[in-house]
Amino acid sequence: MPKQIQKILFPYALVVLFAYIGFSLPLPILPKMFLDSQTSIAPHLSYKLRMVLLGTVMAAFPLGQFFGSPVLGSLSDRHGRKKVVLFSLMGTTLGYLMIAFSLYHYSIAGMVIGLIVCGFCEGNVTIAQSVIADVTGLDEHKHRKPVYFGWLNICISLGFIIGPLMGGVLADSSLVPWFTFATPFWIAALMTLMGILVIAWYAKETLQLRRVEKMVFFPSLSGKLKAPKIRLFYLCNLLLAVGYFSFFRFLPVFLERQFHFSPAVLSYEMVYTSFSLMLGVLFLIPWLSRRLKPIQVLCLFSFLLAVSFVAVVLPTNVYALLLTIPLVGLCLGVVITHGSLLISNAAESHIQGQALGVLTSVQTLAEIITGIFGSILAVGIFTMPIYIGAAMVFLCGILLWLQMKREAKC
Repeated sequence: MPKQIQKILFPYALVVLFAYIGFSLPLPILPKMFLDSQTSIAPHLSYKLRMVLLGTVMAAFPLGQFFGSPVLGSLSDRHGRKKVVLFSLMGTTLGYLMIAFSLYHYSIAGMVIGLIVCGFCEGNVTIAQSVIADVTGLDEHKHRKPVYFGWLNICISLGFIIGPLMGGVLADSSLVPWFTFATPFWIAALMTLMGILVIAWYAKETLQLRRVEKMVFFPSLSGKLKAPKIRLFYLCNLLLAVGYFSFFRFLPVFLERQFHFSPAVLSYEMVYTSFSLMLGVLFLIPWLSRRLKPIQVLCLFSFLLAVSFVAVVLPTNVYALLLTIPLVGLCLGVVITHGSLLISNAAESHIQGQALGVLTSVQTLAEIITGIFGSILAVGIFTMPIYIGAAMVFLCGILLWLQMKREAKC
């Protein structure tokens, strides 16, 4: 990675790392927060209602992202990346503080509102991807674009390694008496404040060509994103996101129900998966980017990812996870990177923030869908959301394969 580009990207990548540490801190404790009758914050409700409530809480953050990401992306195309990142981080800090106060007072409604605020303001990944598009505009750097996108996913993976480990500990009152379910959210607010300082002091503005046309608050409806090819890529990303969110939202439920994993052990599983994802980004993506087109890579690894989801839930021996979880991580690192890459490559340079913001909305729509409907499906068969997720990822592979066949005929 050229030193000049590395220096520009580093502050934004570091903020992505801080953001995902903060975001993933509470993930290992959510099942225990709602489903465990001894520690639930709503013990008076039935198990089915608590499962639905868990899904509602899971859907709150992406609901905010769904509306916020296109707005923040478009604003970054008009006013610059640095200013909008600072604004988004300030809002995220406020949201985490709202959640912590709400849990202290056992207010589930306050927790949901705080998560929506956090989601609306969580635009740092979209903007960091836009920064990569800004600095790879020259032909001499374009071949490195998949690698740069992959490095962002490494930061996300590191966040999912550090965050769950910290979260499982910070909510354990047996370790420190004053640790509660609210403690991870206090720490998340602190991590976001650190991100504000990093951007304010070290980040550089990368936007060269600013948009001057009228602001579009629902940019997915604007003409430049209506081309059939980019709409197909958005649909494929939606299917992918439904797949991997179905898997990761309900894998902890599966592991808790099937193998009785504790929050601490769930956090170790998240670390194991994230480490595998990092390996895929570090070694597979550079190798693949020199040999295959992005659409070819995404098609192939969509099929592999679907198979790996099924491979995780079929075995009844817990030690099989040592083999199946790394396969998921390796494939996921490639899939997420190339899903974003297809959108960025298909969009014009002056609407990168808008296009990638819409992509985040598409992905968060999948989070909402899986959070609500997945919980309903899991009440009957707790592995059903994972099987449906595998089917969605497989369908994405089919659509991309058909698109490649159409392009080959042209």
